[in-house]
Amino acid sequence: MALEDLAPNQTSGLVCAHHHLYSALAPGMPAPPRTPTSFRDILELVWWRLDRALDLEMLEWSAKLGALEAIEAGTTAIVDHHESPNVIEVLIRCDC
Repeated sequence: MALEDLAPNQTSGLVCAHHHLYSALAPGMPAPPRTPTSFRDILELVWWRLDRALDLEMLEWSAKLGALEAIEAGTTAIVDHHESPNVIEVLIRCDC
């Protein structure tokens, strides 16, 4: 749809150029074992723990949830930055 075709109360879809769809499951995560005091602590105690815990099914559902949340907020295009050590080989071979 061209911008000139939009009604006065419409906008074009938003673009998110940096997303981590796997983090859609983070709101349900337990608290880290101790309070992080640095960026590296946050990576080690939160995000890298989540990376190691994800299997392919959880990754699929977190991507679906993240995409749904994006659509609900008006985002129609996402660039995802993802690396999960347990599924990296599957992702490399993916036809998606």
